[in-house]
Amino acid sequence: MSPPEYDLSPLDAAEIYELMAALISHTDLFGPDDPQTLSAANRLAIAFWRSGEIDQAIGLLDQAMDRALDRPSSRGLEHPIQIDLLSTMVKIMFEQHYFEQAGAIQREVLELHVRHSGADHPRSIEAKVDLAAILFELGQDKEAARHEEEAFESARKNLGKTHPVTGVLAWNRVVSYERRGDLESARNVIVNELAWLLTEDPACLEPELSAIRALLSKRLNWNAAAAC
Repeated sequence: MSPPEYDLSPLDAAEIYELMAALISHTDLFGPDDPQTLSAANRLAIAFWRSGEIDQAIGLLDQAMDRALDRPSSRGLEHPIQIDLLSTMVKIMFEQHYFEQAGAIQREVLELHVRHSGADHPRSIEAKVDLAAILFELGQDKEAARHEEEAFESARKNLGKTHPVTGVLAWNRVVSYERRGDLESARNVIVNELAWLLTEDPACLEPELSAIRALLSKRLNWNAAAAC
């Protein structure tokens, strides 16, 4: 599963109190089902998660998602807010090893991304990869591999090999092939999809690509780099 976008270091009581106060203020100003209020609830849920208060985080997210679903259709819920709430929940479920629940929620996240941005948008591709990671944990290897393959082919075709999402997926495939003992396939992915990284200056690359370059150059004992 892709790493959470959040800083998960614990918060102190004062910081959590500020987030609680912000949620109360947003509720009073905009109402309990307004996107700004729901976003504040998501931030507070993440704070509870960071501090180890898992039950409180889940309870708050459940309430926020119920309010999102109850929101009058004429006003329309912003898709990013709904996705944010669900994505936070699925990351907590995954971390707690509630893989069945995480998988069900992640399918909904993927559906929303596809409906809102299209199947070939980077976030849709990432959501499909996250679903594959959960399915692997559940032992549903065939479906997981299918989603991973579809995501990789979509990234190659629509984003190009220099996009961070494509690079991460290519590296994942290298690792997967190596674990299965298919060293020839792993080598082909390195040559065809990742070798270009070795001639790039890490400082010029996106963080994800720079990290992959470091792993690749260490493995191949490659130190050359081009200037930006």
